[in-house]
Amino acid sequence: MRILRRILLIVLLLPAGGMWVAAQNLGSLDVQVKTVKIAGKPIKISRKRFYLFRGGLEANKDLVSRLKAANFVSRDCYYCGLHTSKEYIAWLKEKDCESPYCRQITTEDIAKVPEFQAAYQKGIGAGPGKGPKLSPKTAEQWVTTNLSPELRDGFYRQRKTVIDGLLSGTKPLQSSMTDTAAVKAQFIDILLTGLRAADPKKPDTKTETFLVTNLFPLEVDNKSYLWACEIEVGPTKTAAKLTLADPADTSKRVKNCEVIVRQLPTCNQGTCSQ
Repeated sequence: MRILRRILLIVLLLPAGGMWVAAQNLGSLDVQVKTVKIAGKPIKISRKRFYLFRGGLEANKDLVSRLKAANFVSRDCYYCGLHTSKEYIAWLKEKDCESPYCRQITTEDIAKVPEFQAAYQKGIGAGPGKGPKLSPKTAEQWVTTNLSPELRDGFYRQRKTVIDGLLSGTKPLQSSMTDTAAVKAQFIDILLTGLRAADPKKPDTKTETFLVTNLFPLEVDNKSYLWACEIEVGPTKTAAKLTLADPADTSKRVKNCEVIVRQLPTCNQGTCSQ
């Protein structure tokens, strides 16, 4: 009877013990992007998505090569190809938006931007399109919905197609979007499966190497910027911190980051040219 009780006690303790061991192999990471300097001026990279991959630059060299060779369509060229008004593009650029979902569309915006005005008129029944007439206040709230799909989320869908091609079947462990307050992307509960001694002099300090990249370039003025950075993450209470390297004028390796810089084409009468 005593032996059976011991066996039962061991069985009951195993799940808890297994969970405790697993919990010790979880890490977290903060990607700091509030103070990145581009062309000498600080840029806040808010509302941008970053992706986490297992392994460093060498382990993900094929992905990095695809990022360097990719032909990205810039935000301006996408909307230029739709013959979008200069007011609409200016509205996007004002807060570095990629779609009308980025921020609230105000009454003043509707008055200034032709695409917003057309969507508003459609809502109150004064323009083309079917559907019940809306009150002026409700029509303002439905401006985004009444935009054409190409203006509403076409750039996002086009970008997703490009990213799917870049990944080529590889799935990131996690993705995280930078916020507008602290301006950082947070990765939590990262399962660490390849822990090793980070420093021979400190064998108790173990980490695993990961790659962080924005996959789709950040556009600033007339250039685009894409980062692929490796970082060591360990099972500690304090999150590992990665600060993106300040980019140079051209693509180059900066410390632990491959920074890919491209000159953006310009839009002229509905056509983009370098």
